[in-house]
Amino acid sequence: MNHLLASIVGLLNGLLAMVIIGSGGVLGWNASGPQGDVKLVLFGLGLGFLVALFVCGILAVFISMRAELVEIRRLLEKISNPSAGLHTKL
Repeated sequence: MNHLLASIVGLLNGLLAMVIIGSGGVLGWNASGPQGDVKLVLFGLGLGFLVALFVCGILAVFISMRAELVEIRRLLEKISNPSAGLHTKL
């Protein structure tokens, strides 16, 4: 169950990044007035990218740490119980 939740969070992390970047572009478009200024849209996209990089990057680090901790646990169980072999699934 934890593996499924981690996979879902990983997928949602990518979707969240796209939503944040798109929202930055929309905010830039709305701030540009009736004619629409491309510079403000690009600024909004850039700012959205930086926010997504920060927020989703931190989330990605936690997802990666979880995977590494699961691997460390598997290796420690293998060392402490060599007769179990590699067939133990966490």
